[in-house]
Amino acid sequence: MPVLMFHSIGCENENWYRHWLSVSLDHFEKFCEYLVKNNFETTFLDKWYENKSKPNSNSKKQVVITFDDGYLDNWVYAYPILKKYDLKGTIFINPEFIDTSEKIRPNLEDVWDGKIEKEKLTPLGFLNWDELKEMEASGVMDIQSHSMSHNFYFYSNKIKDIYTGQPHYDWFPWIEKPERKPYYNLENQEHFVPKGSPIFDFGRALELRRYFPDEKLVKYASDLYSNDESMKDKALLINKLNKKLSDYPGSYESDEDMEKRYRYELFDSKRILEEKLNKKVDFLCWPGGGYNELSVKLSIEAGYKASTFSTKNKELIKKDQGDYKNIKRFAMTSFISTSTKNHYIKRSGFLVNLFKYHLGNSVSKNIYRTNKLGLMILDKIVK
Repeated sequence: MPVLMFHSIGCENENWYRHWLSVSLDHFEKFCEYLVKNNFETTFLDKWYENKSKPNSNSKKQVVITFDDGYLDNWVYAYPILKKYDLKGTIFINPEFIDTSEKIRPNLEDVWDGKIEKEKLTPLGFLNWDELKEMEASGVMDIQSHSMSHNFYFYSNKIKDIYTGQPHYDWFPWIEKPERKPYYNLENQEHFVPKGSPIFDFGRALELRRYFPDEKLVKYASDLYSNDESMKDKALLINKLNKKLSDYPGSYESDEDMEKRYRYELFDSKRILEEKLNKKVDFLCWPGGGYNELSVKLSIEAGYKASTFSTKNKELIKKDQGDYKNIKRFAMTSFISTSTKNHYIKRSGFLVNLFKYHLGNSVSKNIYRTNKLGLMILDKIVK
């Protein structure tokens, strides 16, 4: 029973740095049509868990569709299309990213009913509680946990870059102003972090012990960047800051504080979702596949039945631990990455062939590899 990983739907052309996380509407609808035409049944993870515990032959025609992060387009586009085709999906939610608005926003169903033009839909942003409750109650979407914060944190005092507002560090402002996290792809948040701030080695919240730079070092760095034109040269600024690290070494969180933070991520996210949605939350998706022995142990203690795992950390969860299961997922995307950019695949059948590829279809494997090879050749020519 394959478990598929999506994030966003229909926002591949939006003005948003992470638009490559989005699968186009055309690809997604063609994929849903394929599932129905070929008699695939979509199920929730509780059915997957049941099959994992007691395998049955019917699972070959069953598939689990999951969406990470809780983007608003899951309500605007994905939910209506799944509903149209009588399919089901699961959304992994971070409570810190839930929009604070209190009314349900228009979606494709309103377009089909003639209430609004499709061009006036606003898919960028994150889901609010009313939309989550509506989808959960419909039986079309199941809501599960993606931890609390989805944050990145520093884990060492090694400076690797200087913050100047780079889009790929869009997570840096999340830490400075967590209340604005649900709006990060709707507004410019560069000014939340002082330009010139050092960026240290970083990773996912649930795989590391957090490092805290000394505030004096950060101020020293931002002052230099603002007042000394030569310090616009990142290499020079990093070199100068490294010499100051002995005076301002920063600190690491204690074992107690690290466990407290992990418990907040794993226990509190589960509790909030259960209370708000009046349901049981049994499944966890590790943001970015980031976990360690402690976070896995605490996820079991919190009562999760299963969690996603990543290949980079698979040695930490080598096999199912008793009743606790590992969810292996297959990424579904409208983009193929090469060394210079993420290339959008226009052919509408691409997602169907990618699904077949994940199922082990040899013809689809060749098609997928040909597409990727062609893009890589084009990439070389462009370079």
